[in-house]
Amino acid sequence: MKSMKTFKIFSLVLALAMVTNSCADFLEEQPRSSLTPDFFTTEQGIVAGLTAAYSGLRYQYGTQGGMSISCVGTDEATKGGDGSEEQINNYGVDILGAGHFQTPWNRNYSFINTCNGIVDYATGNNTALVAEAKFLRAQYYYGLVTTFGGVPLDLGSGPLKFTTTPNTTSVRNTAIEVYDAIVQDLKDAIEGLPAKTTIPGRVGKAAAIHYLAKTYLAIACYYDYDYSNEINKDYTSTASYEGVNATKAKEYYELALTTAKQLLDNRSTYGVGLLADYADVNKAGNEHSIESLFTVEHTTDYTFDESGPGASDGPESGLKENRANFMFCAYYEGPDGDGTLLSRTRTYGRGWRRFVPTKHLTETVFADKVNDSRYYKSFQSLWSCNKTTDGVNHADFGKPVIFMPGVASYSAAAPEIKQVIDKIQTQGSATAKKLIRYSGDYTRNMFPSSLKFVDPSGETNDSSHRPFIVSKLSETILIAAEAAFKTGDKAAAASYINELRVRAAKGNTLNTYVTGLVDETTAAANMQISAATVTLDYILDERSRELCCEQLRWFDLVRTNKLIPRLQAGYNAFGTADDANYSGAAATNVKRYHHLRPIPQGQMDSMTGDNKATYQNPGY
Repeated sequence: MKSMKTFKIFSLVLALAMVTNSCADFLEEQPRSSLTPDFFTTEQGIVAGLTAAYSGLRYQYGTQGGMSISCVGTDEATKGGDGSEEQINNYGVDILGAGHFQTPWNRNYSFINTCNGIVDYATGNNTALVAEAKFLRAQYYYGLVTTFGGVPLDLGSGPLKFTTTPNTTSVRNTAIEVYDAIVQDLKDAIEGLPAKTTIPGRVGKAAAIHYLAKTYLAIACYYDYDYSNEINKDYTSTASYEGVNATKAKEYYELALTTAKQLLDNRSTYGVGLLADYADVNKAGNEHSIESLFTVEHTTDYTFDESGPGASDGPESGLKENRANFMFCAYYEGPDGDGTLLSRTRTYGRGWRRFVPTKHLTETVFADKVNDSRYYKSFQSLWSCNKTTDGVNHADFGKPVIFMPGVASYSAAAPEIKQVIDKIQTQGSATAKKLIRYSGDYTRNMFPSSLKFVDPSGETNDSSHRPFIVSKLSETILIAAEAAFKTGDKAAAASYINELRVRAAKGNTLNTYVTGLVDETTAAANMQISAATVTLDYILDERSRELCCEQLRWFDLVRTNKLIPRLQAGYNAFGTADDANYSGAAATNVKRYHHLRPIPQGQMDSMTGDNKATYQNPGY
């Protein structure tokens, strides 16, 4: 990808939309059909441009496309019982037809161009607003470079310059050139942003510092593993490279660690910290807690939320709707669930079941479900009877109907979990189809649902009105742990990881079934690891325990050169007879060129110029 390539800007016409649910505080602007250079010379124009740029992130986070690109086809998630996510999961020829890649490619450049306009033309005392634009530009470019590799910095009027004329030819930069631009934007953002932000959804220094550390880590991995194939130009093999440029890698690992420490060592300065209980981190209403560094906003107002009732009739067919509450949700009221005793509710969710958690995630990564409380706080294990007829509760209303302890069998369960199973057996509905369901009972329609995106407010079939948490301090801690490990300080890496693991021992869910079942002081001691335990694989597993299903995993596996070995080891398997059609296909098909996603066919068809034939990422 070192050669110069071309591309098309599909649209520079930006609809302005509200990005936060605090309308009085942020952006009560009149819509305009387009944004022009003269408009950016006014504070009203700058704010309008920022509104559009913030709103554009809704295309990326919580959507079916955004989650498909980042979650499925990994060791965390595989194809569910509905939808066509096997296109991405299986890494076969059908991946070229996956429409989800069109959204980041088609949309990001328009919002980047808006940010360019703000940076180029802003006048007056608008330093903080320009800093926001630079952060958002970096955010969009980070999504592009980690998905497609090197992308254009010049949209038609020069690198990082505002352009008003759509065109079909331009230069495609290398990944490192794009990363360098991101680093500079984030450094500038850190200088200009407020230390703390008081308006939900707007960025402050903490988010910029976090993303600078994250970008340094990505650059370090680029030099360490050549994950985007630009150095070795080895696209079709499954070879595992390491230490491609060890000197550069070490330099950027050290920068990642230093930058992460800037935030972690000064938490009160930036108003950030860890919540006491892991269960509260992803709970509805806590999206703007001290642990959340950056969110993409949503609101219950359909107009400002760019959504529609029942997850339909929204703008652009729901491409900006937060449907995360549907994606990892089981069809509990369907044939594989228990429709006699269970009805669809807002709390239990609308079971689109696009993805299911892998057996590797639920049984290997979360092998310890006694000391570590995060499994039962991340996945739903219990469904209780909620059936009513003509306003009259079913006779078993409130009794357990389905309990999924997350283990392969009763004999495989820890003694504490056995006690919970025994209690559920005595309390459960006598008419339940199958009360206790071990992993061998899972189907792609009925499985442990994710609890992270549950939205109890709104109509039963609505998409989520919750803000989507993009980055958290817990990830900053894990960035520091990985960087410390890669610079040779395993003791520091273990210390960072232990901060999260000790927190994970608190508020044990098993104690809600049997009082005093797990002693949390003992659990906290058991959860702590030594420096000898720390490996890259362990860090990746800890990232899953803390951050699973949060639109990070595909990028993490590619970044660390672990996508191919983990898929080939069968970690994408769900544990059902049809695994050969999905995880088996993924293990067979995946190659190094899959470390980059294909450029959408619409882009290829629309291009002109001599470089069109070589524009697509190699291998596709």
